[in-house]
Amino acid sequence: MKKNINLYGDFLKDAFRDCRPRIGIVLGSGLNNLVDSMEIREKLSYADIPGFPRSTVAGHEGAFVCGNIGNVPVLAAKGRFHYYEGYELDDILAIMRSFHALNIPDVIITNAAGLMDPSHQPGDILLIRDCIDMTHLSRALKAGTQKTSRKERQIAMDAAKESGIRLGEGVYVWTTGPSYETPAEIRYFRTLGGDLVGMSTMPEIMWARENGMRVYPFSCATNWASGISEQPLTHEEVSETAQRVKHDLTRYILMLCQRIGD
Repeated sequence: MKKNINLYGDFLKDAFRDCRPRIGIVLGSGLNNLVDSMEIREKLSYADIPGFPRSTVAGHEGAFVCGNIGNVPVLAAKGRFHYYEGYELDDILAIMRSFHALNIPDVIITNAAGLMDPSHQPGDILLIRDCIDMTHLSRALKAGTQKTSRKERQIAMDAAKESGIRLGEGVYVWTTGPSYETPAEIRYFRTLGGDLVGMSTMPEIMWARENGMRVYPFSCATNWASGISEQPLTHEEVSETAQRVKHDLTRYILMLCQRIGD
């Protein structure tokens, strides 16, 4: 993948030369409806980008959409890449590398995550204030970059207040997947201080900050983690909950883009 980074970076610069995005957004499972609120100018399938990975997960369309949210130009990635799809770290970071190649200074990252913190409920939106790596893959990235800064947090909280949504906070635990965790694993993650669990996001956060971008990472808590509830875990539940809260999340992201763009 490394040998193709410049290739698809140059390709994207040409593809989006009239858009010049100010903010990059990664849309997690079931959260793609945000683009319905955009004034779309360009759309580009990952499959049409030379050397670019392909998204294989349900709910991940696999395309960049460039347009405006209000007066702020943004580039939204509909679908990301996971270690369990057979990708290496460089592939997982392809979207962040694309944002960096386009000189995008601010990144909003969303995901659908399992909830371990009983003080919240499925459907809540949580700012990821820190991460725990259970994959050992982040050793190639700069330590400390997984933490949300005070300034990033303040902007996120101000946008929540202005949009009228309740924004929680939590520590995100990154696992490789693709299977859901066992109840015993969830109990262990809780002892480490974890509040959310998922199979993506942490390397994106770290690489982006390591390369000078400001990052606003969020989880939509779409289901109780294994053992917290008696209900079985399914990908359908993740998508259904994401659909239920999509309006709140969309309203919040729209306001956050305006705050960042000011």
